[in-house]
Amino acid sequence: MNSIIHANQHFLVLTMVVAAAAFGIWSEHKKWFGKVSGILVTMISMSILAMIGFVPVGSGTGVSVPVYDMVFDYFIPISIPLLLFSSNIVKIIKESGKLLLAFVIGAIGVVLGCFIAFSFIDLGEDGGNTAGVIAATLVGGSINFVATGETLNFSTNPYFSATIAVDNFVANLYVLFLFLVPALTFLNRFWYKKEKVSKDVESIEDKGSPVTMERIAISLFLAIGIAAAGEWLSPYVQSLFNTDLNLSILLITVLSLVVANSIPSRLKPLENTAFTLGLWMMYAFLAVIGASTNIYEVLKVGPSLLLFYLVIMFFHFIFLMGLARLFKLNVYEVIVSSAANIMGPSVAAPMAASLGQKRMVTPAILVGILGYVIGTFIGVSIALVLG
Repeated sequence: MNSIIHANQHFLVLTMVVAAAAFGIWSEHKKWFGKVSGILVTMISMSILAMIGFVPVGSGTGVSVPVYDMVFDYFIPISIPLLLFSSNIVKIIKESGKLLLAFVIGAIGVVLGCFIAFSFIDLGEDGGNTAGVIAATLVGGSINFVATGETLNFSTNPYFSATIAVDNFVANLYVLFLFLVPALTFLNRFWYKKEKVSKDVESIEDKGSPVTMERIAISLFLAIGIAAAGEWLSPYVQSLFNTDLNLSILLITVLSLVVANSIPSRLKPLENTAFTLGLWMMYAFLAVIGASTNIYEVLKVGPSLLLFYLVIMFFHFIFLMGLARLFKLNVYEVIVSSAANIMGPSVAAPMAASLGQKRMVTPAILVGILGYVIGTFIGVSIALVLG
């Protein structure tokens, strides 16, 4: 389906991406939608525009959208250092344990959910491989989808493109649901509440160093330099460890942490400026994620794949929520770790930031990258068991 704004109308597409991000940020400050996150408003807005054919859909059409590609290729690598300038590694080691625990519980939930779904949903004669690829992407991410698919020769399966479409659609809807969870008061009984869970993102208007032209320039220079170094080192490290995984995000994260903990006093005046820039880039990125919800492709493939995904995600969340009080997990630890499971670090990190959990940004990236590491292994193992 052709959209009113075409994929090659770059400035019009970029205008809509920026407008969706601005609308989300504005709505959060205006409190138009109560406790609903501005990120949620941004994603829904762009998703609606894509589904009604106003802006190009970001997946499943076979048409590349250069603006969306630009956001994927540049905004995430640059925003990670910006969001991590205030990272204190000592505090991270001390505070990330719960998020790691929650991530592991969530991954177990995905695996168990996969076996449950497979027991009563027919995915065809190659159902074991299909289930393995789905489990891989829900534990890790799209990297694991491709890696597992190639390992299992799944790229020749007629479900290949359909699975990509369903994955984008269901995962995006699930992330929207996660943003709503803190506002669902009837779920409060499941969360650990020994002490009040507070938001720890300081308003740049109220505290800290103000945003200035000099700080914007220095912050962007450092962030882009760190991203460039990570991208440059990635193929060498991949070769060293003989892996096909794209290690650039991991390296960018590591380099960001090294810089942040080597010169913390120098970076202190940049923290508010850098975090503001990084968070805006994440809003733009999630607007593009919203545009990737291609409902038309999902409707073409029938109910089996869609139901398979829904069963896994439902069990994953119920399993994680059911164990939250036992392992003393608060609501933010549950939803950020769940986002890291289902969508990876590029969504979990901005979710943590937008929900006011600044201390969770780095752990969210780290546990999400752990998903990249283990996702392919888990997916292939499940395919072998079910094949």
